[in-house]
Amino acid sequence: MRQSRKREILVVEKLVSIIMPAYNCADYIAESIKSVQNQSYRNWELIVADDNSTDGTVDTVRSVAADDNRIHLLETDINLGPAAARNRAINAAQGDYIAFLDSDDIWYPDKLSRQISFMEQMGYDFTYTAYEKINERGEHMGVVISAPKSVNYSSMLYQGDPIGNLTVVYNAEKLGKFYVPDIKKRNDFALWLKIMHDCDRAYGLNEVLASYRVRAGSVSSTRKSKLIKYYWELYRDIERLSNIKSSAAIASLVFFKSIRQTDERIQKVRNNFNSKQTSKLDLTNIEKNPENAVKITNASEDITFERTKENNIPATADNSNDAEYAQK
Repeated sequence: MRQSRKREILVVEKLVSIIMPAYNCADYIAESIKSVQNQSYRNWELIVADDNSTDGTVDTVRSVAADDNRIHLLETDINLGPAAARNRAINAAQGDYIAFLDSDDIWYPDKLSRQISFMEQMGYDFTYTAYEKINERGEHMGVVISAPKSVNYSSMLYQGDPIGNLTVVYNAEKLGKFYVPDIKKRNDFALWLKIMHDCDRAYGLNEVLASYRVRAGSVSSTRKSKLIKYYWELYRDIERLSNIKSSAAIASLVFFKSIRQTDERIQKVRNNFNSKQTSKLDLTNIEKNPENAVKITNASEDITFERTKENNIPATADNSNDAEYAQK
C-alpha cells in the first residue's frame, strides 16, 4: 500500500540589506536595531555606517552586533556626513533588496515581510509604505503619512517627496545599486529622483509599517526660505534643470507641501480632540456608575484598538552634523 507523501515547499527569502547611517544617536539606535531584529522576515543584514560618533553609538552597535552576526558596523575616523555614510553602507551591501532605516526610526515587526511580499506579488521594483510620526520620547503624535498608490519623476519634482526614507525598499538585483548624491539636505529625495531615471514609477503600500521620529533640527522644522535653498541646489546642481523649470517646480512643491502640513495639523487637532472626548466620557461614566470602572477601562482599550486598527497603528507601541542626521 502506497503511502502518500506531502511535498514540503521551501520558500527561500531573498537577502535584504538595510542601510543605517549613524551619528551621535546613542539614545535611539538600540531601539532602531531592535525593531530590525524583531522582523518576521529573517533573511536580512543590517549595515550600520557610523560617521565618527562622539557619544556611545559605536559601543552600543558593537555590543548588539557581538550577539547577532547579521549586524555589521562600518567605522571611520573622519566625519563625512550622512550621504557618504549611506554610500559606504550601500557599497558593502550584498542583498537582493536594499532598504533604508535611520538610526532613530522604528519598523513594525511585519514591515519587511509585508513589503517584500507586496513587491514580489505585484512585480514592483521600487516601493514605499505609509508611516506614522512619533516625538523624541517615542510618543505617537497622531499624524499618519499615507502612501500614494504610485509616483513618478514628474509628480515628485512638482509635488514634492511623499516617500519616507524609513519605508523604502528597492530591487538591487534588478535595478543595480544607486548611490546618494552628496548634498547637505534632502539627499534621500535626490536618491529617489535618481532611481526614477531608471525606474518609471515607485509604488506605495498604504499600510503604516514604521514610525518616524521627529527631532529638533529636522527639515520639517526648518524655515521655508532654507528649504527653498536646499531644493534649488537639488534641482539645479543635481538634476540639472533650467532656472525656469527649477523655479516653477519649487513654487509648485512649496504649494503642495503647505497642503500636506495643513493636513498634518488637522490630524493632530482631531486626534487631540478625540482623546479628550474619550477621557471625558470615561470619567463621566465612572462618576455615575463606579461599579462599571473595569468595563469602561476595557471599552477604552477597544476604542484605542479600533482607532489604531483603522490607521494600521498598533496600540502599543546640534552641531550642524546632528541636524543633518535629524533632517529626514
